Amino acid sequence: MVRYFEEISADETHDLGSYRADREELLSFARRYDPQLIHTDPEVAKETMYGGLIASGWHTASACMALLVEEFLRETATLGSFGLEELRWRTPVRPGDTVSVELDVLDTTPSSSREDRGYVELEVSAENGDGEEVIYWRSTNIFLTRAAGDAWPLGADG
Repeated sequence: MVRYFEEISADETHDLGSYRADREELLSFARRYDPQLIHTDPEVAKETMYGGLIASGWHTASACMALLVEEFLRETATLGSFGLEELRWRTPVRPGDTVSVELDVLDTTPSSSREDRGYVELEVSAENGDGEEVIYWRSTNIFLTRAAGDAWPLGADG
């Protein structure tokens, strides 16, 4: 069942699950997309203020995004977002960390110019196993209204 704009409310909180920060995956991602030595060279990383290898913030964001899609967006008539209003990497993710991700719906606003959509302000945050926040972002996503459901490629039944 697909959820449309009208079926999303500002009081929702969703546990999106967790992932384990796999060392080889962190290294592979960083070598390709964020080749800073704190992410790619364990020996050099030991000598930095981090005291060891840390995940690229982009890897952390990507892993959290995958959970957001799997556990929330996949069941909605989302049209994407305008981008992030805020993104913060609070505490480094280290190999072996388990990162738990949560979604809060902050606000919903019908479009004033297009009746086929509405805007939903989302907040995604994640913590490591010690309860330290590792990432936070806020975005505004676009969702189709139920009346516009025929435009959704999955149809009204998902």
